[in-house]
Amino acid sequence: MVKSPSVVQQLQSGAPLPESALPRPLDLSYASNRMALYGTLAFGAASLLFRRSGRQALGVGGVAMLAWATGRELDPDDSWSAAVALGVAGLAGLFQTAGRSAPALLPGMAALSATRMLSATVGYAASPQDAAALSAQAGAAALAGYRLPALLPAAALALSDAQDDAFAPQASWSAPTALGAALLPPLRKEAAEERPSQVVSDLLSLAALALSRQTLAPEQPSSSCDLVPVRVSASRLQASRALGLGTLAVALLRRESATLLPLAAACLSVGLRRTLRPDGQGG
Repeated sequence: MVKSPSVVQQLQSGAPLPESALPRPLDLSYASNRMALYGTLAFGAASLLFRRSGRQALGVGGVAMLAWATGRELDPDDSWSAAVALGVAGLAGLFQTAGRSAPALLPGMAALSATRMLSATVGYAASPQDAAALSAQAGAAALAGYRLPALLPAAALALSDAQDDAFAPQASWSAPTALGAALLPPLRKEAAEERPSQVVSDLLSLAALALSRQTLAPEQPSSSCDLVPVRVSASRLQASRALGLGTLAVALLRRESATLLPLAAACLSVGLRRTLRPDGQGG
């Protein structure tokens, strides 16, 4: 963690910060991070043992890692949530790949970036470069046909701006640009045999929504941001959780839950942690 007095002064004064709000390196000196890497590799290997293709194995490992990372954004105080999300998403990914389909990674990446920026766990406001990167993710998801996940960056940027704090996006065009990118027409329609099964993701989303009251109950995080010595914002964390649950509800109505498997696993794990371990114990 960088303990820079100048950064703290910038935060207190509300001055814009040039650093990026998106990158979080995987520090393998932490046991939880090593577990995430080993778990990802294990699910990829298990996929091959179950006679999945290399593309499917990459997808299963990818959604497991994305679920873990999203769990860290939605519950920075307790690594238990992220570990459960990894396991749930990995197992669900194996079920999804029973046919020719492979879990989609673009939607999960868009959800991860959106929750990370909104939660401000890195410790910096979204720079114009971050807004451009989020817009690019939104555009890529839209072009690939993932309409709802494509809207997540714009929604997160708008919610972040509404917080009206030191972590609000620096560029006023951030949310509108991301929204415009999300409205790009898809380049191709997914073939029916390529679509993953909705059953498991529907069940995960429903379970996560059933725990909405626990997930959205106010909670004061004790964790500090990664690169700035300030505590993670309670209101931002709650906004990220609300965005995740709201997205899952819409995905169920639009029959798009299969594209948001990592987000569903992460939201479910946070709800379970807040039910079973309300005080949190693992950083």
